[in-house]
Amino acid sequence: MDTILVAVVIMALVIISGLVITVSVFQSANDLADSWKDMEAQSASIKETAISAAGNYSGGLTIEIQNEGSTNLYDYDNWDVIIQSQSGDASLLSYSGTYPPGSGSWAIEGIYIDGGTPEVFDPDILNPGEVMAVSANPEDEVNPGETVRLIISTPNGVTSQCFVTR
Repeated sequence: MDTILVAVVIMALVIISGLVITVSVFQSANDLADSWKDMEAQSASIKETAISAAGNYSGGLTIEIQNEGSTNLYDYDNWDVIIQSQSGDASLLSYSGTYPPGSGSWAIEGIYIDGGTPEVFDPDILNPGEVMAVSANPEDEVNPGETVRLIISTPNGVTSQCFVTR
């Protein structure tokens, strides 16, 4: 009788262990599928995003960023604008929602369609083909004759860079 009781307990433990392992495998497979979907969505977002940057110095650092992709760009708080000097020092400029930007920040002067006409539709959204004029105000002054590199990154990690000489 004792051996039958032990056998029943062992069988119950085997069945419960098998169920726990099966549920864990299904949860892991589901998590993997969700991660794969997220990765595909991020990849598609990156594929649809393309920007180009050109800069100049006329009283301050100005960057023209053109949306060459097929998706609308916004969420400027999550954009990165990095300025690197010839000495190798680099600093991340923070986004300022008001123009002109304060020290150590960047702001949007305006968004334009072909020929410099201000945008009318989708205000504050950089649509495909539009150009965004950005003013950058680094904490350290750019000296005459000095060249700086400006790196612009969208929230999904697509970047462009330009060089500006004062």
